[in-house]
Amino acid sequence: MDEVKTRPAGVIAVAVLMALSGVLTVLSSIPAVTGAALPPWAIALDVAVGIAMFAVAWGLVTLRAWAWVVTLGVQAVNALFAIIAVASAPTAWPTWLAIAIAAVVIFYLTRPNVRLAFGVGMRPA
Repeated sequence: MDEVKTRPAGVIAVAVLMALSGVLTVLSSIPAVTGAALPPWAIALDVAVGIAMFAVAWGLVTLRAWAWVVTLGVQAVNALFAIIAVASAPTAWPTWLAIAIAAVVIFYLTRPNVRLAFGVGMRPA
């Protein structure tokens, strides 16, 4: 039996954030943008991560359970690194913003209706 899933409104916003993260990751590997020459392996890694972020954004839009899991993991890691950064530079507002965004995304994705849309944590019938 094929169920029709309805996409909660905020999923698009989270997907856009993940896609934007992918764009910024790819841009961070371009020497003309960063002003630093990176080794080829670092450029390849940045491009691969950027492409992966686009795949996750697509997975979110299409309500794939793996994209839900990956997004939670990415946001948890982002929050952890931002918390570490705040410990060393408490007045750096971008790190506080990163913590807030990660917290909001994690909170939103763990709401029961959003979990249900992704088919995560459903009780067996």
